[in-house]
Amino acid sequence: MTNLPTIQQGAIAVALVVVGSSALAVSLRTGKATDPSVCDMGHNTNGYLGGKMLVPAAAAPKDQVDAFFRMASAFIASRCANGQVLILQGSADVDVDTPSLIQVANSSCMAADVKRTESTASRGDYNFPTFELRCTIVKHTQLQKQLADLERADPMDSLKARLVRAGQGASETSTSSGSGAASKKDCGKLTLGSILQGGSCK
Repeated sequence: MTNLPTIQQGAIAVALVVVGSSALAVSLRTGKATDPSVCDMGHNTNGYLGGKMLVPAAAAPKDQVDAFFRMASAFIASRCANGQVLILQGSADVDVDTPSLIQVANSSCMAADVKRTESTASRGDYNFPTFELRCTIVKHTQLQKQLADLERADPMDSLKARLVRAGQGASETSTSSGSGAASKKDCGKLTLGSILQGGSCK
């Protein structure tokens, strides 16, 4: 009976360790099974992050890379820790994926520790090349400082504004191109308007 408190204390200590460990289980996608040893940002890291913030293809390549780098790095800086294995995954045929994810990996881990694995994925009948990056996070503090320096040099709000303008510009160009094509198409038709205008197409 005298050992009961000690046993209870031991059980409580184990329970606290388990609770503490589960709190460190990190995954980018909500509800994805993981464990405390990894910072799991797969699959399709940038595809998921792109659903959180518009990153139009019409934006400057540097801004696209910077946007994805900052979003992924902010997640790591706030949720992950040194010693965890970082998992990133992207599409090899998407131009922005390789440079942005490699930058994330190199800023979080030792560059020599980053391992890349090639694979393929499918979407319906379409097969496309993918890659996965794995490394152990050892630069957590440095990454936080890097993000703070970036924010001072080029605030995230400024980057978002550039991305929005790029998206709007692409939309306007597309709309005006469509209108021009429609006008040219209508120009060849004999309509009441063209008759009243003397047959000219304006």
